[in-house]
This record gives sequence, C-alpha cells and structure tokens, in this order.
Amino acid sequence: MINPKNISALGWMLFSAFCFALMGAFTHSLKDTFDWRITGFARAFINFVFVVALAFATKKPLILKAPSSLWWRSIVGTLSILCTFYIFSYLPLAEATSLINLVPIWMAIIVSFVGNQSIPRSVLISILCGIAGVYFIQQPHFDQGNFAILVGIFQALFAAIAVYNLHRTKHLHPTTVVAHFTGVASVITFFVMIPSLPHLFEGAKYSFPVIGALLGIGLTGTMAQLAMTRAYMLGNPAQNSTVGLAQVAFATVFDIVWWNRSFSLETIVGILLITVPTTFFVARIQLRNRAQNI
Repeated sequence: MINPKNISALGWMLFSAFCFALMGAFTHSLKDTFDWRITGFARAFINFVFVVALAFATKKPLILKAPSSLWWRSIVGTLSILCTFYIFSYLPLAEATSLINLVPIWMAIIVSFVGNQSIPRSVLISILCGIAGVYFIQQPHFDQGNFAILVGIFQALFAAIAVYNLHRTKHLHPTTVVAHFTGVASVITFFVMIPSLPHLFEGAKYSFPVIGALLGIGLTGTMAQLAMTRAYMLGNPAQNSTVGLAQVAFATVFDIVWWNRSFSLETIVGILLITVPTTFFVARIQLRNRAQNI
C-alpha cells in the first residue's frame, strides 16, 4: 500500500525543484548586473524576512538556542548558498544545476562514512560517471569555468552535509528550521558581501526587471526551502533526492526558453552522465528499502 506521506513528500520535493530552478534562472539573469555575493545575500536576507513574517503569522517558534544538528544544517547550508550563487554567475544554468545535483552521491558517501560501511558498488559507478560528466561539462567552458566547476562539486558536498542534518531535525517545524537557517545565512553572507557594498548603491542598476528578479530570488528561495524541508521531514531522503533531480530538467527548459540556448553534444553527454546514474542508484536504494519494508 502506498504511504500517503510519501506521495505528499514527492509533491513537495517536485515543487521545491521547480522553485530552486526558477531561483537559479533569476540569479543567472543578474550575473552581469550584480556581483554573486550581493545576490547571495539578497537570497538569504529576503528569504529570512519572508520566513520570519510567516512564523509570526502562523505563530511558529523562532529559536536561537538550537540543537547541534540545526546549527550544522544552517552553517554548512550557508556555505552551500555561497557556492551556489558563485556557479550560477559563472556557468550556464543547466550545467550549474547538474553539478548541484551531485548531492545524492555525496549523501551516499556520508551515510557510508557515518555508518562505518563500505561504499556500495553502485555509488562507485555513479562517482565514476559523475567525474566523466564533469569532464564533458567543462569542455565548452575550459577557459573561464574550471574553478566554477570545482566550486560546484564542493557545493554539492556542503548541501549533502546540510541535508543529512536536516533529516535529523524532523522534530522541529519547517518554518522554525528555515528561519534559523536563513538568519544564520543572512549574517554570514552579509560579511562576505562587504567588499561588494559599493556596487550595491549604484542606483542606475535598479530597474523594475532587476528589482523583480531580486525579489524573485528571495521568494522562490523561500518557497523552495520550505517545500524541501517539508519533503525531507515527511519522506525518505533517497526518494526525495531522486525527485530533486527534476531540477535539472526545469533548468534546461529555462535555458532554452529564457536564453534561447542550444546545447553542444559534450554538454548533453555531461548532464546525462551526472543525472542518469544517480537516478538509477537512488532508485535501487528505494527498491531495496521497499523489499526490506523500510
């Protein structure tokens, strides 16, 4: 019998994937207008304002004295935000989103390490395919994108650590978790943004489309974060990671529709080498868990 909670979790995760991809599109559209540190702070702070308002409206608690798992989630999640906005500024949307979705592979490695287990063969195959995928993705961007690709790989590691700790905070309400995370992120990204402050006050940059994109980053980031938090609290992390890969499909559509982009064969092969083995690997976990009634 299908668990209604799993269906609900998948719905929340699919909505989260769409919102994250849309946030990436807004961010990429501002890459020539603002330094990535400014858009990173905008994402964190606008997200924080929205979530705090939601917490007051729904009378959900805001906490500072939080368990260690929530602090890990917030601090490492902030590092993930900084890396995310860097790669969205230096790589096309689809490639950046593909690198972000190396998270399930890192997650499997972390779970194996924490559980003192050997890394499964399926994970090793996914790692090798992922390395090959990264190689193909970097080919069209060899001159300017190599460091961004490295940052993208570490972004996925930071995100996996954050998500691992997120699953350990299921006793807290999603609004409380996201408020803590975005509050911590707002402080850290503000200090990171300080060298870029002079550019923030150049009034000529603030056209209506630019203001709309900044607000869009904050709003879609808020909705994506709340939906993802809800999904990981309701459902199986491996299953949610699979659905989260839909973010790559959404990002590819945005690349085509928004920027009228065509893809080289190397880029297509790279994206598939990252996403397809990861999908099969996570699906295999699901089948094994179902057989064991987990």
